[in-house]
Amino acid sequence: MDAKSHLAFNLCRHSPLLALTVISLFMLGGCASSDGPSCQEPFQLSWSNQRQLQKDVETLSSPPFEGRKTNTKGAAAAREYLIVRMLQSGLVPWQRNFDQEFEYEYQFSKHRGYNLVGMKLADNPTKKWRVIVAHYDHLGMKGSRYYPGADDNASGIAAMLAIASHANTQSMPTNLLFIATDAEEPGLFGSKALVDLLTNKTSHPTINDIELVINLDMIGHPARGNSIYLEGRRGFAQFDQLEQTLESTVGLCIRANHPPEAGKSIQRVDWLRASDHYPFYRAGVPWLYFGVPPHPDYHQMSDTADKIDMNFLAAVTETAFKLLIIDSYLLDKSKK
Repeated sequence: MDAKSHLAFNLCRHSPLLALTVISLFMLGGCASSDGPSCQEPFQLSWSNQRQLQKDVETLSSPPFEGRKTNTKGAAAAREYLIVRMLQSGLVPWQRNFDQEFEYEYQFSKHRGYNLVGMKLADNPTKKWRVIVAHYDHLGMKGSRYYPGADDNASGIAAMLAIASHANTQSMPTNLLFIATDAEEPGLFGSKALVDLLTNKTSHPTINDIELVINLDMIGHPARGNSIYLEGRRGFAQFDQLEQTLESTVGLCIRANHPPEAGKSIQRVDWLRASDHYPFYRAGVPWLYFGVPPHPDYHQMSDTADKIDMNFLAAVTETAFKLLIIDSYLLDKSKK
């Protein structure tokens, strides 16, 4: 145990309130020993292709895609690129086509969006499904200003594609649905439309067939401590064991729950409602949300591909994949 961990351990025993202060300063997750990753060790990566991850992030955040705002030429270009990449990753359309059109009302007018949905069936027939979701839309253009959206959320899309490609080479225990959602930025409209579709009794799968949703949103720009933050722990009775399994995958540190925004003593981000996992939560589906805290480039023109830590993105990618093959008993809902 290093000196920092030793201090935190003794404070936990003798002064819990002071311990919380010291631990927050040290970016520790709680009163615990240092059995897990140090957060400074090299990641033990095994299969992720960082060149492809970088290519996907750079392409989606490049000027021809104009920031990928919903129902623009840039969004259409992004869909064309993503359909090709989904095919290359071994996915097949969930329904007749990859693109699923939906309408939504925003600012007193109707708009149109397009989710992209691909699937991979399990090697042995099963009714169980696991879902990976990442939104591909961003802020687009505001006058002459261009918002690339590299971390938000080209990073999540790149990881989803990498996971799909790797899953295509593996024997998978459940059916898999890969969803690139649209219109997340204005109000989670793409994921809401998809949940409505899955709630229909004629849908296959139905919402009740899904045992886990994994949401990847802003996973390439780590804060100090080199950790990925994970929301959704309250939905799992075996979360501690689940967390240990994820941390042991490549040595990536997991911080359960997001920290407050930088410089703010009170957390003002409602992480439950912050991204595309929320409609699934409302439908009663277990979910886990990987993301990093808001950083200075969030929703800025400076959210560019050169700011993405590709090694970290690869570590998150391989860690998230583990949830597609992990034993179902670890996904049991909490009785709380």
